[in-house]
Amino acid sequence: MRSDGGDIDLVLLELVVAEASQRRLATDVELRHQVELNPGKRGVRPLRRVLDIPGGPQRTRSGGERHLLRALRENEFNGVEVNAKIHGYEVDFLWRDLGFVLELDGWDGHSGSVAFERDRLKIAKLDAAGLTVMPVTGRQLRDDLDGALDRLRRALAFHREKT
Repeated sequence: MRSDGGDIDLVLLELVVAEASQRRLATDVELRHQVELNPGKRGVRPLRRVLDIPGGPQRTRSGGERHLLRALRENEFNGVEVNAKIHGYEVDFLWRDLGFVLELDGWDGHSGSVAFERDRLKIAKLDAAGLTVMPVTGRQLRDDLDGALDRLRRALAFHREKT
């Protein structure tokens, strides 16, 4: 995703801004102040766009997460936190108000029995804490993104009706 015909990748810029915030290298207030001080400088417009993302810039850890986050935004899925902490675990995508988690489930992260067992335990513990966990595989994202988004949309609508 390029901005305004320029050469700045907004997804990568969002990753940098979110990482800087996570590491406490720059706050949202500090970055917005720099935007105000440098209105005509190259890169300020894309930075403003990233700072104005609803819910703020999100920190992603993989290409799959970035791909899904972009698709969620393009399809107006709101209220999601990425790589959020809950009940002692970090989850890929969290709708905290609904108690709903989407976990990307790829072979690259589960290529051994230890990783497989660890993730099954994580899901069981989150389930026991009252959360619903929906796994989505990398292949589903790649080969049937619309189907994955449709299932997610229906699951979120179900959880909204329950609350």
